[in-house]
Amino acid sequence: MSLPSRSTFKSSRYNFVVPVQSGLLLYNSASGAVLSLNGPDANCLAAQVSGVSRPVPIEELDSCLLGNLLEGGFVVEDETDEVATIRERFHNAVAGTPIVLTITTTMDCNLGCYYCYEERSRDRLDVADAQQVVSLAQRLLVDSGKDSLHVDWYGGEPLLNVEFLELASQALQSLCTQLKVFYSASVISNGTLWPVEVLQFLRRNKIRQVQISFDGLRANHDKRRKYRKGYLDDEKPSSFDETVRLVDELVRHVRVDLRLNIDRGNQDDVLPFMRFARDRGWFSARNRVVFQPSRVSSYTEHSAFMRKVELTIEEYEEIRAQVRGEAEKSVPVEEAEVPDKFPYPRSSVCAALARDSIVLGADAKLYRCGLQVGESNRSVGALKMRGSTLLPIFGEGLRGPNSDETWWRNFDPTALPTCSKCSFLPVCWGGCPKKHLEGDRHALLEQGAYWRRNLPRLVAEGVGLTCDGDFKFVEADQFRDGKPVTFE
Repeated sequence: MSLPSRSTFKSSRYNFVVPVQSGLLLYNSASGAVLSLNGPDANCLAAQVSGVSRPVPIEELDSCLLGNLLEGGFVVEDETDEVATIRERFHNAVAGTPIVLTITTTMDCNLGCYYCYEERSRDRLDVADAQQVVSLAQRLLVDSGKDSLHVDWYGGEPLLNVEFLELASQALQSLCTQLKVFYSASVISNGTLWPVEVLQFLRRNKIRQVQISFDGLRANHDKRRKYRKGYLDDEKPSSFDETVRLVDELVRHVRVDLRLNIDRGNQDDVLPFMRFARDRGWFSARNRVVFQPSRVSSYTEHSAFMRKVELTIEEYEEIRAQVRGEAEKSVPVEEAEVPDKFPYPRSSVCAALARDSIVLGADAKLYRCGLQVGESNRSVGALKMRGSTLLPIFGEGLRGPNSDETWWRNFDPTALPTCSKCSFLPVCWGGCPKKHLEGDRHALLEQGAYWRRNLPRLVAEGVGLTCDGDFKFVEADQFRDGKPVTFE
């Protein structure tokens, strides 16, 4: 092996040791590499290269072992700035993540979920807005030079304004054909207002993925998802039955994400709902169906009341463990934090951070994050025309240098006082940026707790092994300078 002359080496600050039945696993969160260590020297080597970064006497190591350590990023040259490497990766992801245009057709909804964080206003996009939506998409595509556009139809309940959805969808598809870029779409829906001809609707609008939310089995779902006054017909249909009928049809044609919202009131429905879905044939359907257990929590500044009913992170993790046990290998279960099942270092960012993505609210204002739609003080621009000039897509010219847009543009977890020192940084990138914007210390601390508890399991499962269920990392593994955790 040829090494740079006079080089000295140190252990990576992103090394973790996971105990398994056969010995130890050495994992590096910056590279995603895993190395199996066993034999009499395993514990000594693990101690030498884990924890606080320290010099590594490479001359004492077997050449094959040294090659594996260097290739996996477990050992790096002493002058290597590992945070700078992750920062470059983050900035590349911000610039390179594909365009997502989230379009909120309406803020209105026919159901009244008690935990909904959105304002149920009558704001809706008008068919007259469709051409400006096309102009917005054209600017995003032409300015970025990217070769695809993904539209996420959002609400409220987006199909309450299906006329606009259909018109804008056809216009956006025509634009993409003209520009020779790939077009695709997805829908987030409560599943009660779909047209009878589901397949034709999917094909016509090039919808390849649908997220449908449930609140448990029929009794809990209908109790928590009641029809709002003015949206209930004479037959008083069950919102659960309507949604189940839709999913029966969707799974024949498109990927379906089954989101199950969980809190203290319906937690006992989680496993029975999975069995219901399995018996219904959803998980064995021709198209992929992914189960997404989701903890109901305080998503925005306006839903702090949810703290009273939300599960603790420990309670939620116990439910997710039960879900994994129930699922075995027959049910795809998605953890939002680790969509690929294994803790690979991040290579993309959420649409809120992506340079060329944007959210259009039903109020015709532009937002960075879908969870902010309707909070006009959080808007970063506007769709409407002034005379013949389109307002800035992003709002520095509209709202001044102290606007949220400036904050979103400058967000960089590798520069934050806490995240930059965290050894979960490559796989987490600070978690939800909106929580940083709002200073939600509660949510940020929970993010660290998730990785301390789950990273050992994810690493072991990723190589087909099992970690002791009681083993978890501690704050000293996460923050290796010994300083207390604070989020400013």
